[in-house]
Amino acid sequence: MQTKVYLLLLSLVIFTGCSSKQYFEPETTHKFKQKDFDLESSIIHLNSDGATLENHNFISSKGIIPNKKANFKFLNFVDNTIISSNNAKINLKSDDMDQSFSFEKDIISASKYKNLLAFSSIDNSITLFNIETKKVLFKEYLSPSLINNTKIANPIFLNTVVLYPTLDGKIVIVDLQKNAIVKTINIDPKSDVNNIIFLKEINDILIAATSEKLFTFENGKVNLKDIDVQDIIVHKNNIYIATLDGQISKYDFSLNKISSKKFKFAKIEALAFGTYLYALESQEFLIRISEDFKDVKIFNFSFDNEEKVIAIENTIYFEDKYIILK
Repeated sequence: MQTKVYLLLLSLVIFTGCSSKQYFEPETTHKFKQKDFDLESSIIHLNSDGATLENHNFISSKGIIPNKKANFKFLNFVDNTIISSNNAKINLKSDDMDQSFSFEKDIISASKYKNLLAFSSIDNSITLFNIETKKVLFKEYLSPSLINNTKIANPIFLNTVVLYPTLDGKIVIVDLQKNAIVKTINIDPKSDVNNIIFLKEINDILIAATSEKLFTFENGKVNLKDIDVQDIIVHKNNIYIATLDGQISKYDFSLNKISSKKFKFAKIEALAFGTYLYALESQEFLIRISEDFKDVKIFNFSFDNEEKVIAIENTIYFEDKYIILK
């Protein structure tokens, strides 16, 4: 008898929890009239800079990149080179190069500059490798991280240093002349999921984010803000953030909030920027916001929210399709 009562109460709790879940329900919506294009395959893997399709092709800031190597995942397109990995093997492909190198651990992010390859591995180690001599110039093991956001950022080369985004919420700066760490910036060392999901240098300003922190470094000043980052995009001189509570905000590089709109119960899947800011919402809506945040229009937009989605600049890739936003 007690077992039956327990099961009845458990089912009631589950039912109540499911029925009380609330969703974004805009009062007024419009028909979305822009044409979508055939991607010919669906996304199976993504990071902060691109994605890998089921047919092995890659998505990057340059659009769709043909790839015939099975089981390789896109990591980066930089220095006119496509960087991809198959577990612990990394491939570099350009007009005059198609080389693969094998290492000890699975490679999760990478960047290249001339003959130098900087990469991070699944054990949170960071490595600097000379492509020509095939020698490891630098390697450091950092604190392991068991839970990570899938949008893992890539290292970036800046003048005489390389910046490594780590899985434990740090940016490690390595001097390329000394092959040694010269500085470590702690962005988010305490969160459970704290890997760097965004790292860019724009107009001499360093911008980084984890799932719970937003960071900029400009004119020698560090700016840090606690914020639940669902997605992030930089356009012109502003940072646009979608948060877990359905808020979309515009910041300057000093992290002063300029504008903000709250969409109750909205879950934003991705941000893109054409002439407007666009936010893809999980209940099949596309939110369009003017640059000054004064004009908002919401479109019906059919897509499967169980599939992986990525937005790069003015393009949203979803299911086996993509749209270029105006």
